[in-house]
Parts: sequence; structure tokens; C-alpha cells
Amino acid sequence: MSKDNETKTESPKGTPDEQLKLLQIEQAQVNLNKAKRQEAQDVQVAAAELRRVTAVAETAELDLAKKKRETARELASAEENLTYTFYDGVTEESVKPCLAELGKWSRRFPGKPITIILNSPGGSVIAGLGLFDYILKLRADGHHVTVVVLGMAASMGGILLQAGDKRVVGKYSQVLIHEVSAGTSGNIQKMDDALSFSKSLWHQLSEILAERSTLTVAQVRQRALRKDWWLTSSEAIELGFADEILSAPAPAKVKKGNGRKAASAKARAKKS
Repeated sequence: MSKDNETKTESPKGTPDEQLKLLQIEQAQVNLNKAKRQEAQDVQVAAAELRRVTAVAETAELDLAKKKRETARELASAEENLTYTFYDGVTEESVKPCLAELGKWSRRFPGKPITIILNSPGGSVIAGLGLFDYILKLRADGHHVTVVVLGMAASMGGILLQAGDKRVVGKYSQVLIHEVSAGTSGNIQKMDDALSFSKSLWHQLSEILAERSTLTVAQVRQRALRKDWWLTSSEAIELGFADEILSAPAPAKVKKGNGRKAASAKARAKKS
């Protein structure tokens, strides 16, 4: 027998049990490595899913914040609060959009309170009476209408103030009452007709003014005779042309020491 054959014979691979154990160990190692790879893969998938869910949550949070901002803007808008600002002369052009907007609000929000903020030098009596009558219609339809004067309610503006359920004037606002102004032309008959029509309008307006005031129609006409009758907010309240003055913060109290310093400063200024 050759030496090589003797070597093969002398180096057996082990018993079947030992070989089986080696195979089992190798298989276990393979399974362990496979499990580790699977675990690493699962961790990566879970991390990716977590990133996706986080991104979705952040997007949803941003969308929610956006919707909240939009809702806040909508709630703060004039339409949602039904507040119409009339800062203009009383003309057909200014009254038309006002009537259209108020009508839309009345249809969309039946019975909901409406506020009209007014700052007007007056203007057309006919256009103004159209708006006046429409405000009365809104009140008849169940809307509580508040008219707030900021600046002035002059001439026809003062008449529109009387249309509200509640008539509010700013502390430093003014109300002007005067006779109807009109120009005439043409022959004597036409001028006489125009004058009669103007007198009729003034009688109507003076009745509107006197209706809720402490004055009679004759007293209103007498006080406004041939002059501009300006009223402060306090006077408008006193005579019944308005119901209340717009809320304002109480005036700041001046400390005594500061008052003396201010007086001293004024005295020094006069001497210089």
C-alpha cells in the first residue's frame, strides 16, 4: 500500500454524528446570517416607513395650519361679519354696490345682524332714500342693522344714520343737518315744480329726523333753517339722533408729578 493511500486511510473526516453536527452548525450559522440580514432589512423598511409617516403627519399639520389661517381670514372678513363700509358720497354709483352686497348677505344669512360703517359727506337725496328704504326692508326681514358713524354723517349721511336699529357715532364724529339743496333751470313753471319737489323732499327728511329724536318736525326745520347745523356726538345723543357713542378706552390719568413738569416746561417755553 502506498503512503498516500495510508494517509487517506489514517485521516478520516469523523464519524457520521460529528459530520451531522458540523452540518447543523454550518446551517445554523447560515440561518443566523440570514436572520441578521433580514433584521437589517426590516429595520431599513421600518425606518423608511417611519420617515414616510412622519412626512405625511408634517404635511397634514401644515395643511391644518393653512386651513386654520384661511378660516381665521374668512371669519375676519367683512362678509363673514356682515360689516359693510360706506366711505363715500351718496350717489347712484356708490349706492348700487351697497344694495347688491347687502342683498346678497340677506339671502345667504337670513336674519343675521348687519353693520354699516358710515363716513359720508352726503349727496343725492333720491339715491340716499333708496338705500334708506332698503335698510328698512332688511330690518323688516329680521336683520338687526347697526349704523356706525366714523368721521361724519353729513346731510344725506345723517338721514342714513336714522335707518339703523342701533345708531352709533364715534366720539369725535360729526352729524350735519341742513335743508335740501337743489338747483333749478328752465321756465318759471319748471323751476316752481323743482322747488316744490325739493320742499317735499325736505319735509320727508325732517320727518325722518324727528321720528326718533327729542325734537318735533317744526323744531328740526327751524334749527336747520338756512344754515349748516353741525352736531357733536354728544349733541347727537342728547337730541336723539343717535343712540350711543362708540366705545373707546378711558383717557390715561396724568400723574401729579408729570403734570407739574409739563406746566414748568410750558412756562419755560413762554419765557424763551
